[in-house]
Amino acid sequence: MTAPKCTFSIPRGETARYVYIFDYYGSYYIVTKKVLLGRNYTIMAQLNIPTNYILTYINTVVATTY
Repeated sequence: MTAPKCTFSIPRGETARYVYIFDYYGSYYIVTKKVLLGRNYTIMAQLNIPTNYILTYINTVVATTY
């Protein structure tokens, strides 16, 4: 797999228990959801989201995570 063009993350929850990591590959994002279990983050899910749907995903799924 090639390297992403851009990467950013959005922590959620009062103590950043959940973290969404967005890797941009041009026509799509690979979104990785991690949860803090003990001292380490564990991957819960990994999704491919088309670029034109990323704002909807952030405003619905990410915004409602606490």
